[in-house]
Order: sequence, then structure tokens, then C-alpha cells
Amino acid sequence: MARRRWMGLALLISGLSALIMCGWAIVQLARGGLDAGDTSSIVAMVLGAVGLPVALAGVKAAWPQPDDALELAEKAAGTLAGTVRKAEGRQLRALVGADEERLTLTFTRRPYGRVRGEGPERGQLEGNGPSAGPDYPDIATYYQSCTKPRLVITGVPGAGKTVLSVVLVRELIKRRKPGEPVPVRVSLAEWDTKVPFEKLLIDHVIKAGISEERAIWIVEHQLVLPVLDGLDEMDPGRTDGDGNPVRGPDGRQLPDPRAPRALAALKVLNEYGSVVAEQPLILMCRTDHYNSLPVAERLRHAVGIDIDPISYAQIQDHLTVLFEDDPRWRAFLDALPARWSHPQYGAVLRETLTTPWWLFLAKTVYNRNGEPSELFTCATTQALRDRLLALFIPAVVDSGATRYDAEKVRRWLSTIACHLQGGPVERVDIHQHQLWPIAGVHRVRYLDAAAAGLLFALLLLPVPLLTESPSPELIGLIGLFAVLVVWEVARQAGDFPPCVPWGRVFSEATLSLLITGLPPAFVLAALAGLVSLPAAWLFSGIGWDWFVTFIPAVTVFCSVRMGTMILNGSGIGQAFGSMYPTDVNTAVRWRYVFRGDLLIGCLMFIAAGISTMTAWWVMSFSNTLTLTSVPGLDIAAVGLLAVSARWVMMFGGGRRHLVFLLCLQGQLPRRLGRFLKWSHQVGLLRTSGGAYQFRHREFQQWLAAGSPAGGGIT
Repeated sequence: MARRRWMGLALLISGLSALIMCGWAIVQLARGGLDAGDTSSIVAMVLGAVGLPVALAGVKAAWPQPDDALELAEKAAGTLAGTVRKAEGRQLRALVGADEERLTLTFTRRPYGRVRGEGPERGQLEGNGPSAGPDYPDIATYYQSCTKPRLVITGVPGAGKTVLSVVLVRELIKRRKPGEPVPVRVSLAEWDTKVPFEKLLIDHVIKAGISEERAIWIVEHQLVLPVLDGLDEMDPGRTDGDGNPVRGPDGRQLPDPRAPRALAALKVLNEYGSVVAEQPLILMCRTDHYNSLPVAERLRHAVGIDIDPISYAQIQDHLTVLFEDDPRWRAFLDALPARWSHPQYGAVLRETLTTPWWLFLAKTVYNRNGEPSELFTCATTQALRDRLLALFIPAVVDSGATRYDAEKVRRWLSTIACHLQGGPVERVDIHQHQLWPIAGVHRVRYLDAAAAGLLFALLLLPVPLLTESPSPELIGLIGLFAVLVVWEVARQAGDFPPCVPWGRVFSEATLSLLITGLPPAFVLAALAGLVSLPAAWLFSGIGWDWFVTFIPAVTVFCSVRMGTMILNGSGIGQAFGSMYPTDVNTAVRWRYVFRGDLLIGCLMFIAAGISTMTAWWVMSFSNTLTLTSVPGLDIAAVGLLAVSARWVMMFGGGRRHLVFLLCLQGQLPRRLGRFLKWSHQVGLLRTSGGAYQFRHREFQQWLAAGSPAGGGIT
């Protein structure tokens, strides 16, 4: 799509330039007095100008047609399926951890909605223990047996929706046939519903390593099965007239039945697809949030399932298999029946241990150290959960060799959690390039702007050194652009470009960038030179000879700017717009970002050199422009000025990331990407839609409350 837009723009510009060139040539030939060499030069330039739009039109006509696009989209969908399956395998290992004994989860069909689909009454997600029953289909079989390919999965907090969705995605990919859609997990938490839903899907497909154009074809041909999570995270909870949270008996904030973003998202999903009832889609949400929404606004043409709580027998059998030889856990299991039926403590245990998340925490916390029987002393559900959360990070750090200290890990994660809590809506997605405000918004912006100005000055340093007496106009222009660079960077600080691992430098992406970016730069420079010829003749004819002397510098400047712009639009965004793997989208290593800046900078300076030489060569055919009187170093300085300003302003991820790390002052680790990746590997974080998230929202809220900025542990 982007290539087509740039190709259409280049075709329009070349056509207009050809018309201007033909008119200028006719006037020159009609005036006469030209020798054979001048006449042949004019004719050659006219033929070249006319040939450019013809060639571009041929290239545009040769672009893949819908049939070709479908074939390429199906091949790209196969590549996408393999990438997603590997990423979800790593995600499942991070969620399950070293626990090889997984519980069997069961789910029950929800009451039918107003516009319903039909499916089996019960189903299961089999673990390592006994099956729930031979007539209970697994989650993938359940989904494929529904009358409508639209499924809603609900459950209480910690019920296992994420694990269920990961297993469902992996199983559907295993059973996928050529031409069938690829399931892709997408987070709705930060989706701006004003952005088309198709654009959201395209962005997630691009993050999996698919080119932008093929990602568009994949979505256009409905080869993506969206697995949407986070509908309950799109809006804040219910508040009273004074803006205070309204909480339920369990202390949690009640969901808002008028949730505007969630209802807007459901409206879009209820209209998604040419035939809505046949458009595959899977939606996950917390049970209480989904039940609070108006029935008429819920997902239509869908089957709903609700994950069941874990039974007492499952808990007893599961813990017995895991810790049969551990005297600490044997004492806990011996006392569990009496405590389970206790009027006070039994309710606390039932509310906590019947959900997979809290049972997982209990196993992790007391796996090697501590006394599980301590859980019997907690008088309230909140006290029991706070205790498990407080011991979670020390238990994870203690479970394996690591360079990190448990207290530092807690402090760093609390800092990130507080950052996500800021704002009217609680955010859940962790993107490293969006964490820079933690180090101080103004501090990072102003220091980054100063660093950008210094870098720009260093790039332009050869101009006064190589010129004995640089013109005052050039010095003033350099100073003006230095101010513009500082102002622009101070306004945009914090947005990092993509990282480029070393293996991607010498790759098809770089070759594609050279093929799609450099030829248009050559063409635009030639067109700018052609336009300058009749412009010089026109201004000379009306007596503005003083302005004619500026035309070479203006032409070179415009050529370089247009060349770098089209290089950015047609090449860089296409080739390096998605260098992150789907599971570690935010694990950016600084040297990768810096390498990406250098690679893009080298290509832009190459394009600038091509543009300068091409425009200079085309202008040499003019009798009006006396290029011999223009210092070549000044013209080169103008081109250098144009490309340096654009590169420093648009691509400074390495510089900005370094400034961000220098400003942290211990709030986060220096090697932030490595820490986030480690946190994901040990199970403190998970991934969703290419972004990191805390393992559970209760874990994020507890960390934010336990930070000094969060107001203390509740």
C-alpha cells in the first residue's frame, strides 16, 4: 500500500515535470540560435523527461494483481503460522514454568445471547492429570464444532484464560490447512477504536516479521483469526458521583456497564467482516466485566464459554502428585480437609486456591522454602493474596542462578507498574520505548535535544574546516537549522526507531530498501534538476538574476529532502518497521537500536549523494545557470545540511535510548531489555500481541500499591 502511494506520487510529479520540460524545450527551440550540441542536449532531456512517467507507469502496471496477491498472501500466512506457533510455545513455557504437572481445566457453555451460535455443553483443557471425561472435547475441537466461528471465553481473574488462549492458538495452527486463517493473539488494552480494526491486525502481523504489503494482503483476504484479549482492560472501573472507586465485597473495583471503549470495540467487532456470522473471531474477557455489559451490545453470532473453578479433589490430587515426598506439603495436605470446611478460614482458602493463578503462586512460593501451612493463618482473602504476592519475586529469584537481587527486582517492577498506573485508564502493555518518562519527561527531552544539536554540529563540522572563508549565508543557514533540530527533537523525544540485529543488516530487508528507496531518489533529483532549468530561464528573463544564483543550492536542497523522504516512506518503513520478534517486542538491546540508526543514516547519506550529483549533472545542461561560479563545497554543504537535519530529527533511537539510561538514576536497570527478557523467561511477565505484560493484573496492582509512589501496600 505504501509503495503504491509513493509510486503514484512519483508518477504525478514526473508527469508534471515532463509537461514543463516539453514547454521549455519548445520555447528554446523556437527562439533559435542554438548549435547542434545544444539542440541534441535539449532533445535528449525531453526524451528522458517523457520516458520517466512512461517507465513508472509500466512498473505500476506490473504490480501484483489480486490473484497474485492472494497466492503471496497464502504463502506469507504459512510463514506467519510458523512464527506464531514458535512464539506461543515460548509463551506457554513461560506461563507454566518448570511445573510439568498441569491441572485439567473445564469450561461450561454460557447462556445463549440474543443472536447466538451453538456448541457443546462442556469442554476441557487437558493437563497432565486425569481427563475430565471422554465426552469433554478439548478447546480446539470445541471451537471447531461450534456452529459459528466466533467464540467468547470468560472466567474469573486468574482462571486461566491466557493459558487457554495460548493452547487454543497452538492447536489451531497444528490443525490448520493451506488457505485457512492463522490465529493471532491481539491485545485490546491500548487499541484506539478510532483506528480501523484492520489496521490493528495489520500492525500485529507486521510485528511477526511479515512485510507491510503482504500483511495488508493477509488481512484483506481474511487469513487472520483474531484472538482478542483485554476487553476488560480498556476502561476504568465504576466510580461514584465524586469520582471515588465503587468496590465490591471482595475489595475489587466494580466494572462500569457504560464502558465507552469496550462498547465501541464490540460495535466494531459486531460489524467486522463481509458476512459477520462467518467471520472467525475469539474474544476473552473477565466474567463480571462481560456480564455487566448490556446484552444487546455483546458479541453477536458467538458461542460463549466460562471457565469453571478448580474442585477440591483436583487441588488435593494435584498437590499430592507434586509434593508427595515433601514433609512440609504433607503436613499441609493432612490439615487441608479440616481447614477447607472451617467457617472462616475455609472461605479464604476456597476463594483463593480454586483459581489456577493463585494455586500456581502457592506452589511457586513454597516450592523450596517456607511452610505452606502459613496459609491457614490468614484471616482474609486479601491478606492471603498479599502474602503470596510478597513472596512471589523472592521465590522466583531463589529458584535459579541469576545476577539480580530480589529487592531490586521488586523495586524495578514497581517503578514500571506505577508508570502504567498513571493516567485515567490503567495500562497493561509494557513497551520499552514508552518507558522514558520514568527518567523525567523534561530531563530526557532537553538532554536529548542538546545531544541532537551537538551531533548535528559534528556532522556539519567539515564545512568550516574545509572552507577557507565560508559564506555568511551558509553559516547562518547552519545555525538556523541547528535551532530547528533542537526544537524538533525536544518536541518528539522518546520515540525510538526499530532495532536491527546484526543478521538483518546484510539481509533481504536491506536489499529491498536499496531497490525501493535509491532509484526513486535518483528520479526525484533528476526531476528537480529538470524543473530548475525552465525556472532559471524564467527568472533570468524577468531580470531576477540575483535569484538565479540561489537556484542550484535550492535545487540540491529540495532534491536531497525529497530523496530522503521517499527513502523513508517507501523503504525504511517497509524494511525495518518491525524488527522485533512477536514474543520479545520490547526487549530492545541498545546496540541493535544504535546499529539501526547507523544503517539508516548510511543509506540516507548515500541517497543524498546520489541526489546531489544527479541534480548537479542535470543543471549542467543549462546555459542560464553558471555552475562554474558556484563553489562545489557550498553545494555539498547544502546537501549535507539537508540530510543531516532529517536524519538527526527522524532517527535518533540510539542517542535517545542512551540519554534515557543516563537519566534513570537507579530507577531501572541499565540493561533494561535484558531485564525484561529475563522477567519474561522466569514467569514474572508474559507477552500479548507483541508487548510485555505483568503475569497477572493483580500482580501489577500490588506492585504499584507497594511502591512509595503508589501509596503503600494495601
